[in-house]
Amino acid sequence: MIDTQIGKNTSLITKIANTLYRSLLIIQTSFLGFLLILVTLQIISRLIPALPYMLWTEEISRFLLVWVIFLGAAIGVKENSHFTVSLLPEPKSKLGATIWELSIAGLTIIFAAIFTYRGYKYAKVMFWDISDIAQISMIWVGSAIPVFGILSLIFLFETVIKLTKKAGE
Repeated sequence: MIDTQIGKNTSLITKIANTLYRSLLIIQTSFLGFLLILVTLQIISRLIPALPYMLWTEEISRFLLVWVIFLGAAIGVKENSHFTVSLLPEPKSKLGATIWELSIAGLTIIFAAIFTYRGYKYAKVMFWDISDIAQISMIWVGSAIPVFGILSLIFLFETVIKLTKKAGE
């Protein structure tokens, strides 16, 4: 797991990444709590006939779920906690391990860049779409994808900088 503590000799990108990371944890927790409240309201309104059935809660819950997924994925990039499959043996030398980790980070950067670019194009299309029940712009949902890509790129660039510093030691 990547160290997320800010020390005295930390670079600007690390400070930015750590601030974003802490903010994401707060936002993610808030979204998850609000999602839990909305789903609970849905269940209660279905079980108690005296309460009105709130259609908007289902739609907003779906939108929040999209954000929870993509913000959680960005947090996973920062924490380096996504699952991995080892097809090749681990490199034996320190240099080989660093090159291997940099290669993986490079491929992940390409993946995040694709998410950023294609997510931006998708969000542009969603700009003109309005949700059926809540009547909010769907760009609020579609923008979760490029936000994930941008956050992942920031976290990955920090990882690359840390790996290159570690290799130089």
